[in-house]
Amino acid sequence: MNKLKSLLPILLATLLLSLSRLPLHLGFLAVFAWIPLLWYFDQGYHKLKELILASLIFCGVFTAFVLSWIATVTLPGLIGICIVHTVFYTLAFYAIQRVWYYLPRYRYAAFVAVLLSLEYLIQFGETRFPWLNIAYALSEYTLFLQALDLIGLIGLSALVLILSVALYMALKGKLKALLVSALLILLWAGYGVWRVESLKLQKHEAGIFIAQPSIPQDKKWDENFYLEILSRYDKLSAEAKADSARLLILPEGGFPVYLLRDPGQLWPLFQLMETYGLEYFAGFPDYRPAPSDHVDPNYYYNAAALFSKVGERPKPYYKNILVPVGERMLWLDLFPFLWKLQFGQANWEFGTELKWYQSGGYEFSPSICYEIAFPELYHRSAIPKKSDGYHKTDYLINITNDAWFGTSYGPWLHGLMTKYRAIENRIQIYRAAQTGISMVIDPLGRTLTQTKLFELRNISAPLYITKSIPLIRRIYRYPLLIVFFAATIFILACFKRHRKEETL
Repeated sequence: MNKLKSLLPILLATLLLSLSRLPLHLGFLAVFAWIPLLWYFDQGYHKLKELILASLIFCGVFTAFVLSWIATVTLPGLIGICIVHTVFYTLAFYAIQRVWYYLPRYRYAAFVAVLLSLEYLIQFGETRFPWLNIAYALSEYTLFLQALDLIGLIGLSALVLILSVALYMALKGKLKALLVSALLILLWAGYGVWRVESLKLQKHEAGIFIAQPSIPQDKKWDENFYLEILSRYDKLSAEAKADSARLLILPEGGFPVYLLRDPGQLWPLFQLMETYGLEYFAGFPDYRPAPSDHVDPNYYYNAAALFSKVGERPKPYYKNILVPVGERMLWLDLFPFLWKLQFGQANWEFGTELKWYQSGGYEFSPSICYEIAFPELYHRSAIPKKSDGYHKTDYLINITNDAWFGTSYGPWLHGLMTKYRAIENRIQIYRAAQTGISMVIDPLGRTLTQTKLFELRNISAPLYITKSIPLIRRIYRYPLLIVFFAATIFILACFKRHRKEETL
């Protein structure tokens, strides 16, 4: 009973964190969610099996509350996410406890450093799924999000954790911590106000439209339904052209055919271009011949491209970051026998390059679906470093297919990341979703327009451009490496202290 009672702080922490991430307007709870966890480590030394159980509860409850919609696509994938995060958090909890016990003077600094290091490391490898990032709880507080251009996503998570530590210290009687909290919030909000007032935006009527065709997932790959898909594109194209459109953005997999490999499949798109005089940016599957020793005759890709001239086959962008298990089974290169496992995934290949396109005198770079969750990819696509210095892309496009998740809050959780990437890079983002939520987010993170789920309609907004290059773009790797280095030093020092005590 006492052991179960000791896990109540873990349960409370993960419940508060989960509520902060749901569309309930409770994002502020993220600041309080870590206080029970701090109290948990203050209660004494926990055995490894206790930390494993604590991590399982922490990740299991969060997964059940916040990520349950993934089960509608892949239940094994959801279970895998929970297991992978449980392993990561077990290591994090173990590292925090070591510092707490052997270097108590630095316990709070280590608490922050280890959790931030975890957020950083979880963005790498084929299991990467960075949806537990603390800062995403603040999505509705646009004023506080302005600091993203200065300190990035990890920096915002750091501010939340520091506030949690300060409040916990205040609860323990160190009332000066309240003054620190108030000062931090004042500076944080003050920067947001200054940035909103000072950032200069240039307005352009660029004629960029997003088409949301609202094609049900169970119909998308039905050959008999393809004529209906083309009919919807014809309707949306006519409406966009009547509203002075120049470029029409279609969602991920908007054409569920091999456009670039079959002239017969490409012709309907060329007909739309001739009829309405529009350029189209669209998603589609693609393939290339594979070596003879490959398990399949072809490499298959989740692709997208700009179609600007009738009869021309453009160079496609291939999705760089694939959804673990959902789009590709893990570690296929290391363990070829895993090709035989089939949980409904497509087993796409990884793209290896970013792309930039020119349309109407403006330059844009695309991303596909899940890639919106990775700040570094957006830093490189929004503001690529070129030989002549820093050159800023005019806007970004993200195409996605959230039809998989129906009317759940999955599309909302996915879409809110668009605001973060826009502010981090001070760049406008056009997000085209198959069934919603499609949206246009300006460089200040403001939603200029958006659709509802399953609406069949176009949306558009003026293009806002700023020449401002955020500080985080120039330094984004350094703060992360410093935090990771600090956490490593703390952990190594603990092991050294432990060995010294054993020799005495």
